[in-house]
Amino acid sequence: MNLKHLLITATLFVFTGSIIAQEAPAEDPKAIKKEAKAAEKAAKEAEKAAKAEGAAAESAAPDTGKTKRVRPPFVSSKWPAISVGAGNMSFMGDIADNTSLFTYTNWRMGYNFRIEHRTWSALGFAINGLYGKVTENERSPVRNLNFESTIMQAEFDIMIYLDNNLFINRASRFSPYLFGGVGYMMFTPKTNLTNEDGKGYYYWDDGTIRTEEKNENTIGHITPGTPEYNITQLDDSYETTIDTAFNEVGKSIDKASLTIPFGGGLRYKLSDKFDVCASATYYLTLTDYLDGLKGKNGLGENDGFIYTSLSFAWNIGISTPKAGPSIYDEIDFDALDNEDDDGDGIKNNDDWCAGTPSGVQVDANGCPFDNDKDGVADYKDDEPNSATGAIVDAKGVTIGEDSYDDLGADTLGTPRNLVYESHPKSKPERVGNYYSFEKPQAASGTSGISEYAEVDTDGDGFISAQEITNAIDMFFDGELDYSATKLHSLIDFFFDQE
Repeated sequence: MNLKHLLITATLFVFTGSIIAQEAPAEDPKAIKKEAKAAEKAAKEAEKAAKAEGAAAESAAPDTGKTKRVRPPFVSSKWPAISVGAGNMSFMGDIADNTSLFTYTNWRMGYNFRIEHRTWSALGFAINGLYGKVTENERSPVRNLNFESTIMQAEFDIMIYLDNNLFINRASRFSPYLFGGVGYMMFTPKTNLTNEDGKGYYYWDDGTIRTEEKNENTIGHITPGTPEYNITQLDDSYETTIDTAFNEVGKSIDKASLTIPFGGGLRYKLSDKFDVCASATYYLTLTDYLDGLKGKNGLGENDGFIYTSLSFAWNIGISTPKAGPSIYDEIDFDALDNEDDDGDGIKNNDDWCAGTPSGVQVDANGCPFDNDKDGVADYKDDEPNSATGAIVDAKGVTIGEDSYDDLGADTLGTPRNLVYESHPKSKPERVGNYYSFEKPQAASGTSGISEYAEVDTDGDGFISAQEITNAIDMFFDGELDYSATKLHSLIDFFFDQE
């Protein structure tokens, strides 16, 4: 009966649980979707914050070499540069020498004076003055003309510098540049009509230039060798001023004009103060009467000329930069060279024994005298006449070899200064000076090696570490007839040798 009640109770419990589970409200799909979007948004904000933090860390991180390369400093000045130059001027216009293949065949000298200021790294301004001449001779079956014009020109130019750290490093010694501007020109054209004797030129069709016009009467009366028959050449006088154009009767010439100069050049910086420049300039004039002839051969039907020059520039406002302050500026090196700290009359540079007490006599090396050569200076030697080779203590008093035992340890394990303090005789000869322990020239070499010649098995005048090891082994094996003192001296010699 009890079992039956138990089964019924269990069945009711399971059934009731199932009903409760079925009646539990289902999750809302919209709520789930909303929660997913919120989580996604939070993830994106976290990612954005992480990127921002990474960028900040990168900017704060030390430079890894990816930053822009720093350009070296360049010289600049608030004052202008002044330059003078000279070159040749070559005409390009209506009158031309038909026998010339190149415009530079009839060139004349020109001279210029220039004031230039580099206002910014890539831009500057200049005022230029030019004086010179242009000339041309034409010889043809159709026309025979010649001219020479004296030119005075003033201009204002805008300079473009290519060594502006974009194309060429500003600190480079080479500075190419371009320029263009506007100018005002005055000119005086002349022509060559007569020779030095005042006789006019006549151009015969046989190619000669004579002093008589060719016609039937002239030819019939010309006798070879007479003055009328003489052939002449154009001189370089250009004596006749051109006031009226050759091909325009009654047309007066205006002997002034605006010009448009443009060109380029290359400057080489000899130093911060001085430059040398090579340049070429084309001058487009706004006149067609530079040669006294109205024509259409020039650029834009106007005459022009080229000026190529070499100039020398002085940067008047630039001075050689002074070196920055240094920790050594206040140091008097001459005084240091003459210092004598211990006052013994020997400069520190030459003093082998620094700190000698006042009043103690010293030798040429600045060391107190030690007449008995026991390693203790006379002024503190209680036994001034110790026997040669005697072992003495710090007061110069002779002691026995057994006194080394007072140190309580082998000298190899005892600080060397303690050994020297108690047994100054064992101290090696002092070499060097107050500032350096390099052996002087006179003291260099292998002096003293003969005392240990039997240890120097390879005979090279130098005791090597291997030879020291062999000597110690031989000493303990009884094969080396050395006392303990001499063995210690050998070891000291090994460390002191150069």
